[in-house]
Amino acid sequence: MFLIDNDGQFRGFTLIELLIVVAIIAILAAIAVPNFLEAQVRAKVSRERNDLRVQATAMEAYFVDHNSYTRDSDSSLDLIDVGDAAMDPNHPDFTRCANGALTLTTPIAYISRLLTDPFVTKVVVEGAGANGYRIGSGSWSYSDPPINPSDHQDSHKTFSQVGSRACYVLIGVGPDGSRARMGYKNFPFMSMYEGGASTDLRPGKNQPLCYTTYDSSNGTLSLGDVYRFGGSFTSGRYMLDGKVVGAPTSPGGECW
Repeated sequence: MFLIDNDGQFRGFTLIELLIVVAIIAILAAIAVPNFLEAQVRAKVSRERNDLRVQATAMEAYFVDHNSYTRDSDSSLDLIDVGDAAMDPNHPDFTRCANGALTLTTPIAYISRLLTDPFVTKVVVEGAGANGYRIGSGSWSYSDPPINPSDHQDSHKTFSQVGSRACYVLIGVGPDGSRARMGYKNFPFMSMYEGGASTDLRPGKNQPLCYTTYDSSNGTLSLGDVYRFGGSFTSGRYMLDGKVVGAPTSPGGECW
């Protein structure tokens, strides 16, 4: 870029002036970009919380019609082990799968479509992805024996011991993109399968072994999930943020 001075001469920026301009732009970018990224994270967390409120409303409407909440909304392992039948309401294997979120859309549309967690970029990812927001339900999902024994967390033992409970937890994975590692299929109990009372971090997973609430005061990208609890969610025994929720003592067995 050139400027014309009072003498009518063309003069350009000096190298030092250009370097100063570049430095100023770099400083502004260093300030603006992190703030922009943090604003994006905060917006996604707000969307998760709003989505969970919407899905909770649908869960309550479903309960009014069926006198129970939906089944769990399982991970990608249902699709891997069962195939497309896991998401096909017309297939006989549909009722053997943990696809509770889908039953909110068909045959009666309690919500118009499956909601999508903004922090999950790919459904077929263990520990994060699910079809719709993940549901932990007091109504166990699988047949006995279960269709995918590698991922059922012994929940048939839990519910045969204590019976079903009219409750649920809806789970958004939060900014870290990974679900805290708890036996949610036993909700409102926690199986020893994934740590039970332990609050240590799983080696290599960097996730607490209990329900852990996302808290932005620990940093925008801190560990933890976004939850929505409903029904008689204090009727069991599990850990939330390192504290026992529900019964003060364990009924024993898989229900620690």
